[in-house]
Amino acid sequence: MYLPRHILIRTFLHCRPFSHSAAAILHPPEPDLEPFTYLEGFPKPDPKYDETILAIPRRDSGKNISAKERKVGRVPSIVFEQEDGQHGGNKRLISVRSDQIRKLINHLGRSFFLSRLFHLQVLHQFDSDSNPNDDNVIENVRVLPRSIHLKAGTYAPLNVTFIRAPSDALLKVDIPIVFIGDDISPGLKKGD
Repeated sequence: MYLPRHILIRTFLHCRPFSHSAAAILHPPEPDLEPFTYLEGFPKPDPKYDETILAIPRRDSGKNISAKERKVGRVPSIVFEQEDGQHGGNKRLISVRSDQIRKLINHLGRSFFLSRLFHLQVLHQFDSDSNPNDDNVIENVRVLPRSIHLKAGTYAPLNVTFIRAPSDALLKVDIPIVFIGDDISPGLKKGD
């Protein structure tokens, strides 16, 4: 069988010298990472600035149910698990207060809101006279807002997607960058 030279070269360029199992033996898995510690001399997060988002569970999803939730002053939301989250693994449908989410977005800004961890308390019902520390709490978990949709004209929150963030989880976060002293920096003035 005759194969032209250009086909032979193309065929051998894409060949792997090792199988997957042989490559796994050559490159052992990385050891587990040490627990996170704070750097000396840098500020640590202050627990008094921790924000707790209050939520109630909801049973159904859909555009009509979401519209009813928004009319009552709540934002339809969902909490996903990090592992198998794209396939709907361990999700919980919740509703959060619209005024609380709007206050956080106005205070922090959208990019800082999406890059910060919050405590989420899922309650049986919103009661102004009940204390969130009693039997009313169903679930108390740390979450990271993954996405938020805002209404175009009024910037009212339409829905929020959270992802559970346990202390041992490694999460990808978009970090907002704030330039200080950009008016005196020649590089930032030029746009470089």
